[in-house]
Amino acid sequence: MRRVNGLTALGLGFLVLSMNQALAADGVAAASASRTPSASSGVAPVQRIGVVNLDKLLNEYERTKSSVARLKEMTQVKQAERDKIASEIKGMREELILLNEQARSERQQEIEKKMKDLAEFDRQVKDALLKERDETGSSILEEVETTVAAYAKEHGFELILSGQAVLYGIETIDVTHEVLLILNERFRKKNGQ
Repeated sequence: MRRVNGLTALGLGFLVLSMNQALAADGVAAASASRTPSASSGVAPVQRIGVVNLDKLLNEYERTKSSVARLKEMTQVKQAERDKIASEIKGMREELILLNEQARSERQQEIEKKMKDLAEFDRQVKDALLKERDETGSSILEEVETTVAAYAKEHGFELILSGQAVLYGIETIDVTHEVLLILNERFRKKNGQ
């Protein structure tokens, strides 16, 4: 299983992996006829090739959108909790002026403890959001890879390339839309939509 990194939970630049278009068997056969392995080499030529634009697939997949919305909501809830703690600390600091030396020293210690608690809260929230993002991202990517493989087998593709690896390909071999329809239909059924 591949671990997805470089995703921002708070910025929500969720799962941006690039895959563009595919090379069709007809286009590849004509363009690479001189490079087709001979029967004597023991390597069979690839007959049908497709391409998937993974950027588009992931960005338009409803599960990705749902996950991004859930992460946003989690972030907002945690931000509200953090704001409440920060507000308490601010209020405690404002009270320092009115206190005598003994009470001021005690209050300062309370403030320092509260600030340590806030720093620990921030660390825990960050870790939890990153973990959620990574686990969800990995799960979505695994589902996409499985769906692409099943689509390829069902439709007779011997190879589906990442658009990122393709410098040229005709649009008719891009199967992104078909795979996206399958993923979104399955997601809707699973969620009773």
